[in-house]
Amino acid sequence: MLTSKLIPAALSCALFGSALYGQTAPSLRILLPERTRLLQGQLVDLVLEVRNAKAVSGLKVTAGSTDLTAKFGAAAAADLDCGTPGMVLRANLQSFDTPGNVALTVSLTADTTPVTDTRNIEVRAFQLPADGVRRNVVLFIGDAMGTAYRDAARLVSRSIVDANGKNSLREGFFDNLLEMDKMPVSGMSMTYGSDSVVPDSANTGSNWATGNKTFLAAVNSFADGTDCKWRFNGQTNATNLSFMTDNPRVENLWQYLKRRFGYRTGIVTTADVTDATPAVEGAYTAYRQTRAEIARQYLENPMLNNQPAFDVIFGGGRDQFLAAGRKDGRNLVQEFQDRGFRYITTASDLKALSYGQPTLGLFRGNATPAAGSNGLAATDSNMTVAYDKLGLTRPASEVAPNAFGADTDQPMLDLMTQKAIDVLSQSFSSPGFILMVEGASIDKESHPNSAAGTIWDTIEFDKAVGVARSWSAKRFRRDTLVVVTADHDQSMSIIGVSNIPDAQYFDRNTSVKASLTSPRGDQSLTVFGDSYSNARAGLPFINSSGNGDFSASRVNSGATFMPGAFPLTSTAADPFSDTYVAYSGFPGYPLDAKTGYPANSAAGKTLRRLAVGFRTGDHTGSSVPVTAEGPGAFLFTGYMDQTDIFFKMAVSLAGDTADGDKFIDTVLTDTKYPKTFGK
Repeated sequence: MLTSKLIPAALSCALFGSALYGQTAPSLRILLPERTRLLQGQLVDLVLEVRNAKAVSGLKVTAGSTDLTAKFGAAAAADLDCGTPGMVLRANLQSFDTPGNVALTVSLTADTTPVTDTRNIEVRAFQLPADGVRRNVVLFIGDAMGTAYRDAARLVSRSIVDANGKNSLREGFFDNLLEMDKMPVSGMSMTYGSDSVVPDSANTGSNWATGNKTFLAAVNSFADGTDCKWRFNGQTNATNLSFMTDNPRVENLWQYLKRRFGYRTGIVTTADVTDATPAVEGAYTAYRQTRAEIARQYLENPMLNNQPAFDVIFGGGRDQFLAAGRKDGRNLVQEFQDRGFRYITTASDLKALSYGQPTLGLFRGNATPAAGSNGLAATDSNMTVAYDKLGLTRPASEVAPNAFGADTDQPMLDLMTQKAIDVLSQSFSSPGFILMVEGASIDKESHPNSAAGTIWDTIEFDKAVGVARSWSAKRFRRDTLVVVTADHDQSMSIIGVSNIPDAQYFDRNTSVKASLTSPRGDQSLTVFGDSYSNARAGLPFINSSGNGDFSASRVNSGATFMPGAFPLTSTAADPFSDTYVAYSGFPGYPLDAKTGYPANSAAGKTLRRLAVGFRTGDHTGSSVPVTAEGPGAFLFTGYMDQTDIFFKMAVSLAGDTADGDKFIDTVLTDTKYPKTFGK
């Protein structure tokens, strides 16, 4: 019998003896998140990883009282974590048909060691109404459109000065709000990924598309033990593509509805159509930049028995579909046409489009498509941003773009949205449809802190929201949920107004250099005259509020970093109208009657512009707004996780929303309650 003095030594031998001989105990892991939620019948790959074992036996897998063991294939040897020998067992594309909490339990013997693992899976009921009436969903994603971006679009597009000098923004109230402001229900969405506070468009998109969290850059895929082969080591190339596509996949709502209920599906974006936000509606890969593979999955979708993922695809990104842009040499454009799709490339084509037939519309491409050096994708060909399609002059600090290349006839987002809805909704059988519409360059213009570019793209996005709202309102029955939100935020802030004359605002020939020396290296910044209206992330912009001291010496204390000098424009009647004051006053823009957009020049007069500032050139972890209208809209109130949007959209389609819909239609619209001006 061991004495008390001998027990520690015995335990030490038991715990550390195997390590002394270079052995590690086997372990088992189910590759599902701790909090896995699925709809009834939603497909998911069940993947098991066994580490530190050369053989497995005695596999037993149960989901509640159901035995799933026979669903799994033979164990395959794998190098896990780049150095750990192991085995992988897979049961691809499984589903759980009984709603409720399902206990997934796995046990097996790894070499000679018994190992187990468990997951609790929440399976939510989903059935369409028995009367056969199908509802629709239009999900609008303003990429990076946090609260400040919506504010900026409102302040620019709804502060219009008419010919008599009357501003539609007066005394702090608007005559007319944004289309997305007018929606009756609002909430906020937390955007965190499974491994990050600050997410990207792939893992945030996977949140709303599948109802489950994924890791940075992953499209509808969970992490696995072979990610080290390509992630964070610079080895993202075609040689390692198999390790980017072997991750466990979870079905998104677009394929789920098409596969189970015959829904029509679509994506509309101003980005390359294989970019992350559109990709989450139609592809499955652990790395968002596997663009050629994403394009292939649009044609041959793994959840749909290799049938096309969508009935409508509108956006840029022609190169990813052309033989010259692909390492495999496939002409996916022709292959889509062979499957009955129309193919269009211009706004003129789009305007002439009739209803019904599935359509591939790729409105932007590079002059010489070519597969990239890593073999995963061709160069992006995002559509030209709204500001440049409108022919507006770029402010001095914003890069003058190559606006169109050869693609001079590109559609605006509202036309793309209208035609997508037309194609998806025209059917005698009314199968229902689900559509995602993205304003992509809100994000792409915000990364380089191009304020004008990002604001006018948000205005273009809002016009597209108006198209869906108007179409839905004209329906003979209330059958379409419209949701507007963002994937993540960026760092733009509203800091006031600026009265910079056009001559300074657009002057690219006058600038000053600001520099900073630090232990981390030297940083320099070229500052142009438009910086009073766009304080970029690197600029030490001074708070002009003066804590109540509005003397010229106080409010202009940051002007030494700005080029040019213009006379003070303040008067006794308007003390806040000085050229360099950002804190007080309202913006006021002329309206271009031809385009319906605000102009960014005053034709020789002084234009009081909105002033914004940026803290970074990247994403942030702030929560983002959600607004909703239509059946089930009441579900989108309050704070929510981004994965909840998936399930809320599903509930709205299931039809059991009458009580909440009645509250929105009657109580919220009752005239005895306050109504916001401009709604």
